[in-house]
Amino acid sequence: MDRSAHLEVRCGRRRMLRALLALGAAGAGLLPALLGRAGGPAAWAAKAPPPPPPPGAPPTKADAKAVTVSPQDPAITAGAVEYPGFVQGTMQGYLAAPSGGEIYPGIIVLHDAIGLTEHIRDVVRRFARVGYVALAPDLLSRLGGTAKVGDQAHVIAALEATPSQDYVNALNATVRYLEARPQVAKSKIGVVGFGLGGNLSWLLLNINADVKAAVLFDAQAPDPSVAPQIHVPVLSISGENDKQAGDGLKAFDDAMKKAGAAWSFKVEPKAAHGFFDDTRTTFVPDAAKDAWQLTLAWFQKYFGT
Repeated sequence: MDRSAHLEVRCGRRRMLRALLALGAAGAGLLPALLGRAGGPAAWAAKAPPPPPPPGAPPTKADAKAVTVSPQDPAITAGAVEYPGFVQGTMQGYLAAPSGGEIYPGIIVLHDAIGLTEHIRDVVRRFARVGYVALAPDLLSRLGGTAKVGDQAHVIAALEATPSQDYVNALNATVRYLEARPQVAKSKIGVVGFGLGGNLSWLLLNINADVKAAVLFDAQAPDPSVAPQIHVPVLSISGENDKQAGDGLKAFDDAMKKAGAAWSFKVEPKAAHGFFDDTRTTFVPDAAKDAWQLTLAWFQKYFGT
């Protein structure tokens, strides 16, 4: 291109820009197409990478030895604890907290019917990693703890045989101990329950008004008549293939809406009981990751963290 042609092209572009500026907003909308760059500024920029997963997010595949947050993570402190039972005896549990000296909400983590496992300890550390003081009680403390009871069959049988009053005592003792931690905001106590722990969370909400929010995994829906008695926000998450958790959910949902409760539920596709446990073959990564995000958002909404 000779110099005169170059000047002609450049001047032509100037005239076009002056004309578009005269048209105002309408002209600005035509500019990308005229320059051969359709889609506007959002389309011109390179796509931003997806945001990183939150600390402690579930992994992408099951692993019997999975650990998402190490006990040695410098951002937290974590370890086994013992504390007084509500009536008598000693409770065992696992406690984790952020390393900082601020005040944080407290989360009680209630295990499933297979006891206080390494996975539950990892979940406790996950909560600490994102800014909570979390405590998982061993609901077999009266028998010396999950490890002492023995294999999974014995653990399940022992938990099934536990009297209701023993559960009441254990749950109340756990709330009291968590509230007494110096890092815990006593007005912001929540509960997360899995399976049996999810069912026991309904009991805890009924017997202890200090618990202010709940997220339940794989929990059975109570009788609809219970709905007017629930006065704290509850999120229930279950798998579409978990028929036990799904039974009665629609009727209970209707009752909770009628009662005006702060309530929500999510049925995760292609998931069954235990879908969140990344140490088991029932683990469903997509469902677990979604459920973790929903859980954090729920507590963020009601505890502001």
